[in-house]
This record gives sequence, C-alpha cells and structure tokens, in this order.
Amino acid sequence: MNKRDYKSTDDYKKSIEILRNFVRDVLDGDIEKLRDFDFTDLITYVGDIIDPDMYLITQAIYIILWGDLYDLTFEKMGAWNWNNEHAFRGDTMNSFGSLFGKEDRKKDRSFAFRAKFYHAEENLRLWTKIRKFSKSYHCIGNFILIPNRGTLRNGINGARAGYYNKEECEGMRDYFDWFLISIAKYQRKVERGDIHLSGFEMQLQMNPEYNPAFLPIKEWEEQFFLKPYFEDGEPVLLFKTPLEERLKVTDPNGTDPKISYYKADEYLELLEDFLDKSEEVIRYRTNKIIEALKEKL
Repeated sequence: MNKRDYKSTDDYKKSIEILRNFVRDVLDGDIEKLRDFDFTDLITYVGDIIDPDMYLITQAIYIILWGDLYDLTFEKMGAWNWNNEHAFRGDTMNSFGSLFGKEDRKKDRSFAFRAKFYHAEENLRLWTKIRKFSKSYHCIGNFILIPNRGTLRNGINGARAGYYNKEECEGMRDYFDWFLISIAKYQRKVERGDIHLSGFEMQLQMNPEYNPAFLPIKEWEEQFFLKPYFEDGEPVLLFKTPLEERLKVTDPNGTDPKISYYKADEYLELLEDFLDKSEEVIRYRTNKIIEALKEKL
C-alpha cells in the first residue's frame, strides 16, 4: 500500500494517537527522551504481550515506520503460534540473554551468569559495559519488526535464536548480522532458482516478505536503518568473531573432547566486541527512528 493511502487507515491513525499520548504521558512531552528510554521500565502502554519489543507502544511505532511496507495492522502482529495466526512480531536485534545470560531465579541463574563463568565481573571496565547494555538493549534502536511465520517454535524469531545446530535448523545464537547474511544468501538462491535450502532458509521461504521480489536485501539497509551491518549494499559481519566460532559452548570446566568450548580470554574479548558494536548500532538506529517519528507527528 502506498504511504498516502496507508496514512488514512484506522491502524495508522490509532498508532499516531498512541505515540502522541505516550510522548505526553511518559516522556513529559519531549520525544528526545526516547533516546535512552529503557522500555522495561514501562508500566503503561504495554498491552497484552509482556515483551518490550512487542509492547503496545512498540507495535504503534512499527506501524508508523513500516506499516505501509507490510500493510500492517495490530491484528497482524502478535506472539507466534502453530497456526501462524500472526504474520509479524517485534524482535530484539542484539540480545542480552544469549551471550550474557538473563537472571532467572526459578532456574537459579544470576544476572549475566554466562559472563560470570569467565569472571567478567572482576573486570570493572567490562562489567560496567555489561550493566549498561542490560538497560540499553531494550531501547527503541534495538527493536525491529520481522515477518515471523514458521513451522518451528516461535517462528523466525525462535529459529534465529537457535543455540546449536540441529537437524531441523542451524543455530544462529541471536546474532543479527548472521541473520541478515542468511537472508542475503537465501535471496541469491531464489534469484538463481536453487531449490536446495537449509533448515533456516525453509523457514524464510514461508514468508514472502523475505523474497527478493518483495524487498531486495540491499534495500533493507535504508528501510530498517541498518547501515552499520552493510557494505556496498550487502550485509557483512559486524562482530569480529567468525561464524564458525560463534556456536562454542560456555563452560570453563568442560572436558568433552567432542565439544568446542570457549576459553576465558576468547569469550571476554567476544563480549566486549559485541557490547561496543551493539551500542553503536543502538545509538545509530535510535537517532534515525526518532528523526523518522518526528516527521510523522
């Protein structure tokens, strides 16, 4: 749907109203306060899905930014189910839990428990960065809307978060640069008629929005404010850890000769690189998103 027609839809008008009220009620009338706003602090404008990248206000922002591209409605966004009832959902691009470890008292897991395996808390500089990222990773610059149909639990969102390679789908451990590179590879296969698809590519195939005929990967850079992930129109590795090194196991006491474990210095270096570059992405995208929202209000 073209932008002019889409702006006349009820969902777009509702989204503009939600954003205006949010700025008034939560940001004290100043949208600039969105710059470092941690969505986990919200108690209003949350909605039915208790996940910051799918709060009511977040969904409204998705509609304002990308509604015309996907002909979005609130009904089309939601948590994944086996019927693929909702075609789209929000996603947190650079995850905290996958690399650092989320606190979970029921499972007796402390804050950043994976990082603590390698005594990251003893490195003041690194630990300060980890603490900061635990707040900034739920800022608007780290959220994106993705087509999410799939036959695996949680759809594309769940598939790209796979921790290890499995028969049904390769692991990607929530790395967003890896996700973009995988989309580019899939689009090249589609363009040359290659029917030999990986498990993840078969999940992408269930979403026509990943097809190059819908949106070539080179257009993702500008459409979704992804410049840090691209060079010359192609997605590239943002984080310096090679793909084959990203699926190692975090266990400093591991002894199984069949398993590749992270060494302490290796993992701590990986974490710091991830933190620094993720923060850069969040700042860049936050600035772009705020600029775009200002034009809409």
